[in-house]
Parts: sequence; structure tokens; C-alpha cells
Amino acid sequence: MPESLEYDRYVCAEWELFVRDGARARASLEALAGVTAARALDLGCGAGQELLPFVTERRTLAVGVDIAPSTGHAARALFAARGEPAPVFVRAAAEALPFAAGVFDVVICRLALPYTDNARALAEIARVLCPGGRLLLKIHHARYYLGRLRDAVASGALLRSIYMSRVLLAGAVYHLTRRQPRGRWTAAGETFQTSRLLRRELRRQGLVILGESPDSSLATPSYVIAKPLGSPAGGRSSAG
Repeated sequence: MPESLEYDRYVCAEWELFVRDGARARASLEALAGVTAARALDLGCGAGQELLPFVTERRTLAVGVDIAPSTGHAARALFAARGEPAPVFVRAAAEALPFAAGVFDVVICRLALPYTDNARALAEIARVLCPGGRLLLKIHHARYYLGRLRDAVASGALLRSIYMSRVLLAGAVYHLTRRQPRGRWTAAGETFQTSRLLRRELRRQGLVILGESPDSSLATPSYVIAKPLGSPAGGRSSAG
């Protein structure tokens, strides 16, 4: 199966999961009660389903970013089928966003951070987020990968077991050294996050955790994060 077709099927499946679960859309809107959401950015957007409630309920100018070559292909058809204007889709990496500083009121990043250079991605999020803006962030905790490792071992999936072990090792090194390893041995740089590590990285960028979202879980915590009013419009450097 061509890679683009496989990707489109994957994002369509994610779209269906989202639209069937109305609680997810409500949680996003409730997390932003009292916050202007004129411009929203979704990192690792897939089909752009996380932007759907903002487009339909708030008429937000929505932008989706993904690194996949076919970014936006399936999404435009899905939005059109609902009679809604599609977001603007851009192919880019989270570590190098092609936007000016302080242009977004809301940034959404659900389960994309584990696959990035965390310091650079969070620096870019802080840069494009306006003072007073919000970041809706969902991460993979170490518990997520431990569960995947147990399942892989139980099913005899040797390669998957090795991969999950490498992710856990990389995450442990990251927590101990404060530097995220990105070498070949680290499973393409994939890593877990914890509340402690996240607070440290966010503090370097002038971002503050306000609380957890209703869809938060022990394996995949979800956070509502603020860029305080009075923060520099462009954020801080990844070097902290």
C-alpha cells in the first residue's frame, strides 16, 4: 500500500474517533473558556480533527501542521463533507515553524511531542503563542511505554520489545542529564515525558501549567498551559 494512502486511512480513522466522542471537543472548548481563540494552530494535526470545534463553534482561523508528505489531503475532503471551511494545512516540523512570533491564541499538540526534539519544539510553541495564549498538550508518560513493553513481551514481539526498551532508556537519560538523546540507538529520538520534566522544560520557555484536562490519564496526561500576559512576544530560546 502506498505510504500516502496508508497515512490517509490512519488520519481518517482518527477523525472518526474524535467526532464520535463529543466529550473531547467539549473539553477543548471548556479549557479555553474566557480565552480569545481567533487563531489556532494544531501541531501533528493529522486530519485536523482537533481544530474542528474551533472552526464550527468559534469560527477560528485554524492552521494544521504535520510533517507527513500528504498533510491536508484527506482532511480537506473530511471538512468539506461536513460543510465546514478547512483549516490551512502546512507541512513543517514542530522544531521549525514557519510562522511569525506571537500569532496564535491557541496551540494544540496532542501526542506529537514524544517524537520531537522537545526543547526546540517547546521553544517554537512558546515563540508563536501570543502572551495570554494557551497550549493544550497531551504527552506519553513512561507508563505508556511500560504498558506497550509488557504487551510486546507477552506476545513475543521481539523487535517491538527492543524498540520500547530503547524509548524508555532514552527517556531515562533525558530525565537524568536534562539533555534529550537523539542518536540512532534512541528509536529515532522518541521519548517519554513526565510532569516533572515537562514543568522544567516549560519553565525555560516562560510557560506555566494551569491544570489537567478532563481527558488526562496516567499513561497519557493532558495539560492546559498558559503563556502569561507580559511574556516576551517571541518566547525564549531553546537554550533557556
